[in-house]
Amino acid sequence: MPLCLTAYCYNKEIRNVLPCLLLGFFISLIFCGFKSFFMYSHPVIFYSVAKTFSSIFVFQILLPVAILYGAFFFVSHDSLLFKSAAFVPLVMSFYAIFLPYMVISGTESIYSGFQILIKPVLYAAMIMQAGALLSSLFYALQIHSKRLFILNAFLVIVYLVSPAIIETIYLLSCNNFIVLILSAAYVFLVFFYLIIKRVVTRNKL
Repeated sequence: MPLCLTAYCYNKEIRNVLPCLLLGFFISLIFCGFKSFFMYSHPVIFYSVAKTFSSIFVFQILLPVAILYGAFFFVSHDSLLFKSAAFVPLVMSFYAIFLPYMVISGTESIYSGFQILIKPVLYAAMIMQAGALLSSLFYALQIHSKRLFILNAFLVIVYLVSPAIIETIYLLSCNNFIVLILSAAYVFLVFFYLIIKRVVTRNKL
Protein backbone atom coordinates (compact mmCIF):
# COMPACT_ATOMS: atom_id res chain seq x y z
CA MET A 1 0.00 0.00 0.00
CA PRO A 2 2.77 2.58 0.78
CA LEU A 3 4.39 1.76 -2.58
CA CYS A 4 1.07 2.28 -4.39
CA LEU A 5 0.58 5.55 -2.55
CA THR A 6 4.08 6.72 -3.51
CA ALA A 7 3.46 5.81 -7.15
CA TYR A 8 0.15 7.67 -7.15
CA CYS A 9 1.68 10.82 -5.66
CA TYR A 10 4.75 10.73 -7.94
CA ASN A 11 3.20 12.90 -10.66
CA LYS A 12 1.14 15.05 -8.29
CA GLU A 13 2.12 18.43 -6.87
CA ILE A 14 2.94 17.76 -3.23
CA ARG A 15 1.10 20.86 -2.03
CA ASN A 16 -2.12 19.49 -3.51
CA VAL A 17 -1.97 16.09 -1.81
CA LEU A 18 0.07 16.71 1.36
CA PRO A 19 -2.83 17.91 3.58
CA CYS A 20 -4.91 14.86 2.63
CA LEU A 21 -1.97 12.52 3.14
CA LEU A 22 -1.20 13.89 6.59
CA LEU A 23 -4.85 13.83 7.59
CA GLY A 24 -5.24 10.20 6.49
CA PHE A 25 -2.07 9.13 8.31
CA PHE A 26 -3.05 11.02 11.48
CA ILE A 27 -6.58 9.61 11.66
CA SER A 28 -5.31 6.10 10.96
CA LEU A 29 -2.73 6.33 13.75
CA ILE A 30 -5.38 7.49 16.22
CA PHE A 31 -7.85 4.82 15.15
CA CYS A 32 -5.32 1.96 15.24
CA GLY A 33 -4.00 3.10 18.60
CA PHE A 34 -7.51 3.26 20.05
CA LYS A 35 -8.41 -0.12 18.57
CA SER A 36 -5.28 -1.82 19.91
CA PHE A 37 -5.95 -0.62 23.47
CA PHE A 38 -9.72 -0.75 23.76
CA MET A 39 -11.08 -3.14 21.11
CA TYR A 40 -10.66 -6.82 20.24
CA SER A 41 -8.42 -6.92 17.18
CA HIS A 42 -8.31 -10.59 16.24
CA PRO A 43 -10.79 -11.26 13.40
CA VAL A 44 -13.57 -13.75 13.96
CA ILE A 45 -14.01 -16.09 11.01
CA PHE A 46 -17.58 -17.25 10.62
CA TYR A 47 -18.13 -20.47 8.71
CA SER A 48 -20.86 -18.71 6.81
CA VAL A 49 -20.42 -16.86 3.53
CA ALA A 50 -22.84 -14.07 4.44
CA LYS A 51 -21.40 -13.43 7.92
CA THR A 52 -17.77 -13.56 6.77
CA PHE A 53 -18.43 -11.27 3.84
CA SER A 54 -20.43 -8.81 5.97
CA SER A 55 -17.72 -8.67 8.63
CA ILE A 56 -14.99 -7.91 6.08
CA PHE A 57 -16.99 -5.48 3.99
CA VAL A 58 -18.56 -3.50 6.82
CA PHE A 59 -15.60 -3.21 9.21
CA GLN A 60 -12.65 -3.13 6.80
CA ILE A 61 -14.12 -1.28 3.82
CA LEU A 62 -17.51 0.38 4.22
CA LEU A 63 -17.18 2.02 7.63
CA PRO A 64 -13.57 3.26 7.24
CA VAL A 65 -14.22 4.70 3.78
CA ALA A 66 -17.68 6.11 4.54
CA ILE A 67 -16.78 7.69 7.88
CA LEU A 68 -13.37 9.02 6.84
CA TYR A 69 -14.34 10.45 3.47
CA GLY A 70 -17.86 11.35 4.56
CA ALA A 71 -16.55 13.47 7.43
CA PHE A 72 -14.00 15.11 5.14
CA PHE A 73 -16.62 15.78 2.47
CA PHE A 74 -19.05 17.54 4.79
CA VAL A 75 -16.45 19.41 6.87
CA SER A 76 -14.37 20.63 3.92
CA HIS A 77 -15.47 23.85 2.21
CA ASP A 78 -13.48 23.13 -0.95
CA SER A 79 -14.92 22.60 -4.42
CA LEU A 80 -16.31 19.29 -5.63
CA LEU A 81 -13.30 18.98 -7.92
CA PHE A 82 -10.90 19.16 -4.98
CA LYS A 83 -13.05 16.83 -2.87
CA SER A 84 -13.09 14.19 -5.58
CA ALA A 85 -9.32 14.54 -6.13
CA ALA A 86 -8.74 14.23 -2.36
CA PHE A 87 -10.36 10.79 -2.12
CA VAL A 88 -7.38 8.68 -3.22
CA PRO A 89 -4.61 10.35 -1.14
CA LEU A 90 -6.87 10.63 1.91
CA VAL A 91 -8.21 7.07 1.91
CA MET A 92 -5.04 5.39 0.68
CA SER A 93 -2.88 7.09 3.32
CA PHE A 94 -5.37 5.84 5.94
CA TYR A 95 -5.10 2.27 4.64
CA ALA A 96 -1.30 2.53 4.42
CA ILE A 97 -1.33 2.20 8.23
CA PHE A 98 -4.69 0.57 8.88
CA LEU A 99 -4.19 -2.41 6.55
CA PRO A 100 -0.78 -3.52 7.90
CA TYR A 101 -2.17 -3.08 11.41
CA MET A 102 -5.13 -5.35 10.59
CA VAL A 103 -2.80 -8.00 9.16
CA ILE A 104 -0.35 -7.90 12.08
CA SER A 105 -2.94 -7.73 14.86
CA GLY A 106 -5.15 -10.36 13.27
CA THR A 107 -2.47 -13.01 12.67
CA GLU A 108 -1.13 -15.30 15.36
CA SER A 109 1.42 -17.29 13.37
CA ILE A 110 2.63 -17.16 9.76
CA TYR A 111 1.46 -14.42 7.40
CA SER A 112 -0.09 -15.72 4.22
CA GLY A 113 0.74 -14.52 0.71
CA PHE A 114 -2.79 -13.23 0.36
CA GLN A 115 -2.43 -10.96 3.40
CA ILE A 116 0.93 -9.45 2.57
CA LEU A 117 0.76 -9.35 -1.25
CA ILE A 118 -2.70 -9.75 -2.76
CA LYS A 119 -4.87 -7.92 -0.25
CA PRO A 120 -2.87 -4.64 -0.32
CA VAL A 121 -2.94 -4.64 -4.14
CA LEU A 122 -6.70 -5.30 -4.16
CA TYR A 123 -7.34 -2.45 -1.74
CA ALA A 124 -5.06 -0.06 -3.62
CA ALA A 125 -6.87 -0.88 -6.88
CA MET A 126 -10.23 -0.49 -5.13
CA ILE A 127 -9.32 2.97 -3.81
CA MET A 128 -7.98 4.20 -7.15
CA GLN A 129 -11.04 2.90 -9.01
CA ALA A 130 -13.46 4.37 -6.45
CA GLY A 131 -11.65 7.71 -6.71
CA ALA A 132 -11.95 7.72 -10.50
CA LEU A 133 -15.63 6.80 -10.35
CA LEU A 134 -16.24 9.40 -7.68
CA SER A 135 -15.07 12.17 -10.01
CA SER A 136 -17.50 10.86 -12.65
CA LEU A 137 -20.22 10.75 -10.01
CA PHE A 138 -19.69 14.41 -9.13
CA TYR A 139 -19.61 15.28 -12.83
CA ALA A 140 -22.98 13.56 -13.26
CA LEU A 141 -24.36 15.70 -10.45
CA GLN A 142 -23.08 18.87 -12.08
CA ILE A 143 -24.67 18.08 -15.46
CA HIS A 144 -27.82 16.68 -13.81
CA SER A 145 -27.54 13.29 -15.51
CA LYS A 146 -29.51 10.77 -13.47
CA ARG A 147 -28.52 7.86 -15.71
CA LEU A 148 -24.79 8.60 -15.45
CA PHE A 149 -25.09 9.10 -11.70
CA ILE A 150 -26.84 5.75 -11.17
CA LEU A 151 -24.32 3.95 -13.39
CA ASN A 152 -21.31 5.34 -11.52
CA ALA A 153 -22.91 4.78 -8.11
CA PHE A 154 -23.55 1.14 -9.07
CA LEU A 155 -19.95 0.71 -10.25
CA VAL A 156 -18.60 2.23 -7.01
CA ILE A 157 -20.58 -0.33 -5.02
CA VAL A 158 -19.38 -3.19 -7.25
CA TYR A 159 -15.72 -2.22 -6.89
CA LEU A 160 -16.01 -1.70 -3.13
CA VAL A 161 -17.70 -5.05 -2.63
CA SER A 162 -15.33 -7.12 -4.81
CA PRO A 163 -12.27 -7.27 -2.49
CA ALA A 164 -14.47 -8.50 0.35
CA ILE A 165 -15.93 -11.21 -1.92
CA ILE A 166 -12.44 -12.35 -2.95
CA GLU A 167 -11.22 -12.45 0.66
CA THR A 168 -14.32 -14.39 1.69
CA ILE A 169 -13.54 -16.98 -0.98
CA TYR A 170 -9.95 -17.14 0.26
CA LEU A 171 -10.93 -17.62 3.91
CA LEU A 172 -13.68 -20.18 3.39
CA SER A 173 -12.48 -22.20 0.42
CA CYS A 174 -8.69 -21.70 0.50
CA ASN A 175 -8.71 -22.24 -3.27
CA ASN A 176 -5.64 -20.20 -4.17
CA PHE A 177 -6.11 -20.64 -7.92
CA ILE A 178 -9.60 -19.08 -7.91
CA VAL A 179 -8.39 -16.28 -5.62
CA LEU A 180 -5.46 -15.51 -7.92
CA ILE A 181 -7.64 -15.48 -11.04
CA LEU A 182 -10.28 -13.24 -9.48
CA SER A 183 -7.66 -10.89 -8.01
CA ALA A 184 -5.79 -10.60 -11.30
CA ALA A 185 -9.04 -9.95 -13.19
CA TYR A 186 -10.10 -7.29 -10.68
CA VAL A 187 -6.79 -5.43 -10.81
CA PHE A 188 -6.65 -5.71 -14.62
CA LEU A 189 -10.14 -4.22 -14.99
CA VAL A 190 -9.24 -1.36 -12.67
CA PHE A 191 -6.09 -0.38 -14.52
CA PHE A 192 -7.75 -0.90 -17.90
CA TYR A 193 -10.50 1.52 -16.85
CA LEU A 194 -7.99 4.06 -15.53
CA ILE A 195 -5.93 3.92 -18.73
CA ILE A 196 -9.01 4.32 -20.94
CA LYS A 197 -10.24 7.22 -18.82
CA ARG A 198 -6.86 8.96 -19.05
CA VAL A 199 -6.75 8.55 -22.82
CA VAL A 200 -10.29 9.89 -23.19
CA THR A 201 -9.51 12.84 -20.92
CA ARG A 202 -6.38 13.73 -22.91
CA ASN A 203 -8.29 13.59 -26.19
CA LYS A 204 -10.85 16.05 -24.84
CA LEU A 205 -8.15 18.59 -23.97
